[in-house]
Amino acid sequence: MALSTGARAPLYDVVGAAAYLNVPARWVADAVRDGKIRHERFGKHIRFAQEHLDEFLAACEQPVTASAGFLQRDRRRSRL
Repeated sequence: MALSTGARAPLYDVVGAAAYLNVPARWVADAVRDGKIRHERFGKHIRFAQEHLDEFLAACEQPVTASAGFLQRDRRRSRL
């Protein structure tokens, strides 16, 4: 008999969160220690909901500041 009607998304451990964020597991552990990523703690175990990781990615997103002309490289030879 199920107690809740809504299914919750699975939780990631440090290694799974690191794979999701494409960073080393040590970086995730340091980010947790520094309070940069929301997480849930069950005793000594740290778990991440996917929404926590998505929030972190959204917060780290950088706006594009370069104009299209800047991205084109000048192909002329430089004079010495």
